[in-house]
Amino acid sequence: MQFIAHTASTLSCFDASGSTRSIASRIAFNYCLPDDSLEARANEERHAADAGRVYSSGVWRDAGAQRRLVDALGPALAGGLHDDFEWYRCRGAFFHNDAHYDNRLFGVWCISGPPADLVFPRASLRIDITPGNIAVFDPFEVHGILLRDATHYSATDYEAVSATVLLGFELDLTAEIAAAFGIAAGINGPMISSRTRISAATGAFDSFN
Repeated sequence: MQFIAHTASTLSCFDASGSTRSIASRIAFNYCLPDDSLEARANEERHAADAGRVYSSGVWRDAGAQRRLVDALGPALAGGLHDDFEWYRCRGAFFHNDAHYDNRLFGVWCISGPPADLVFPRASLRIDITPGNIAVFDPFEVHGILLRDATHYSATDYEAVSATVLLGFELDLTAEIAAAFGIAAGINGPMISSRTRISAATGAFDSFN
């Protein structure tokens, strides 16, 4: 995996024990071409989806996909990989965070879909999510899926766009993985949670809670 550091201001959140930690200061990415069987399964998941929303098709396991992800993540991260995967599909995704993924990092492996970017507005980072690309990030970090070069989310831009299908996975936030992503314990600063209000169009915080 390759890591991209950002210089956005430090935010904090609560971990599973109730202690505070900082939001990750790095996002990781890599490339792994999906095999034909995984691509075929992804294409079966390209059901109708309202623009802007991310839909789940449930939890599943696949030994072959697990092996390929272990190789792509490398020894520093693979030890935290969960066995369960989840299909996600969307036609663009408005800006949001996933603060319910407590004490974990979140990953997406793009299997099928049109050219698009996974955008982290607070961090001023964009990750290409065309098929084969993998990104791992802190679920508390605001993110969305936009058309190439778009800076704002607008539902009308995605009415005729075909669905992106992602293999979603999770990593336990071990000490080694926390260090790799620049996550520190005991940080005092603005606190982000599932109650934090986020602008769906821009990703800006409307309030902290």
